[in-house]
Amino acid sequence: MIAIRYIWHDCFAVHLPAATFVFDYWLGPDGTTDSSRILDGIDASLPLYVLVSHSHKDHYNPEIFAWTTRFPFVRYIVSSDVWKRMRHIVSPTSVYKGPRPDPDSVTVLRHGEVFDDGTARVAAFPSTDIGNSYIVDCAGIRLFHAGDLNAWIWLDESTAQEVRKAMGDFRACLRHIRQYIDTEKRPVSGADIDCCFFPVDSRIGRDYFTGAAEMTAAFNISRFFPMHFALGDIDERRERRADALRFDLYANRERGEYIALATPWDMYLDCR
Repeated sequence: MIAIRYIWHDCFAVHLPAATFVFDYWLGPDGTTDSSRILDGIDASLPLYVLVSHSHKDHYNPEIFAWTTRFPFVRYIVSSDVWKRMRHIVSPTSVYKGPRPDPDSVTVLRHGEVFDDGTARVAAFPSTDIGNSYIVDCAGIRLFHAGDLNAWIWLDESTAQEVRKAMGDFRACLRHIRQYIDTEKRPVSGADIDCCFFPVDSRIGRDYFTGAAEMTAAFNISRFFPMHFALGDIDERRERRADALRFDLYANRERGEYIALATPWDMYLDCR
């Protein structure tokens, strides 16, 4: 069984039979910092893995470290730039007054590194921004969360040389992911990726969907979930959400489902 809730922007809670994963928590389902509704929906008898791709404020909220009081097993997996911003949180000599996790519950992953505790295997890959993108394998299911990995081409503002560099950097990241997939055991489904969470952000302007189109062409993805469309005022968010759901612009017509989890607390459920 796979149950996925869209929380906000790039945050999804993924419930699998063996564990729960929360990616890039920023705000709760109502756009506030109240995470209680998310936590109420998580089975505390299962391991909880909280992943942070990078330290931008729309991907990282230190409130996640308060969750240790709710769950007997929680593992935080963060990028090296997040670690630089949170070292004071785990330091016993700091004057920090906020929630503190057990230092042993925090794992820092750099590009090319892997965490594996027998329940979940998490591999870190580069991004075209700071921090990581992640592949997670758990119970025969493979997840990919891009963080801010995307083809940030900004065609209306960039020179041809800048566009070529942006595309070259993006494709280099995809090659790292492809190499890993080709050398690791496939998920039970036989796909490259079972669930892919990827930015489709029309702030880029013309051809904003290029990164998603290349991603869906490069990999056999069973389920694709767009994200990164909750910035700006209400009208801007509404427009960007509609743009992100233009599956006709970037879907691989030969394979995969394209799933519109776009309103906070929307759920996708697959019991196959």
